[in-house]
Amino acid sequence: MKVLDNFNRVAKFMNVSKNMRDSIPIGFLSGLVGTLAMDLSNIIFKKSGVSEKTYAQYAGSVLISPFRLIFKENQILGQILHLITGSIIGIPLFAVLKKTGKDNYLFKGAIYGTFTWELLYSFGLRYGVFRTKAYSTRTHMTTLIDNLVYGFTSAATMIFLTDKSVFPNAKKKQVETQRGNELSQSSIDPGDERLDDYENEVRFH
Repeated sequence: MKVLDNFNRVAKFMNVSKNMRDSIPIGFLSGLVGTLAMDLSNIIFKKSGVSEKTYAQYAGSVLISPFRLIFKENQILGQILHLITGSIIGIPLFAVLKKTGKDNYLFKGAIYGTFTWELLYSFGLRYGVFRTKAYSTRTHMTTLIDNLVYGFTSAATMIFLTDKSVFPNAKKKQVETQRGNELSQSSIDPGDERLDDYENEVRFH
């Protein structure tokens, strides 16, 4: 019975979460899910020997010297900082989806993931924001893959959590645009053209 009760609670929570409309919680939670998926990908690459560093080490090196990251408490601090950063970065992605609609959301998530990779990882290493260094080309490639995973997962989570009414409908937008053009054309007073003709005739005479 306890298992069924827990299942019902989870189901109720999921039903509520799928009807969310507030942009900041949706973006934050989706960014958190995307960050966890990103970390899972990073751990797989790290254990397989393809990647040199974890994101806990990168994020921790912003505040702590790299040699101190051998201690677990410092790694935990770096992981917390990484999770917070990834969660906050999810908010602008939701703003993009809310503005442009949910069509091709995976493609938009991929573009956003590539943007975050260039902005945070590439510039972070290039300008010394991260004091821990990565030298292998394979590591750089795996971080790009990790950020693509972040973009895919975050965008998909946003579509799952958000009420359908939040996203603009592409067909409705096209109809509204056509109606707006028709109204703007019909708002032109034909009397203005007659007045112009009359003024031309007066000037001619």
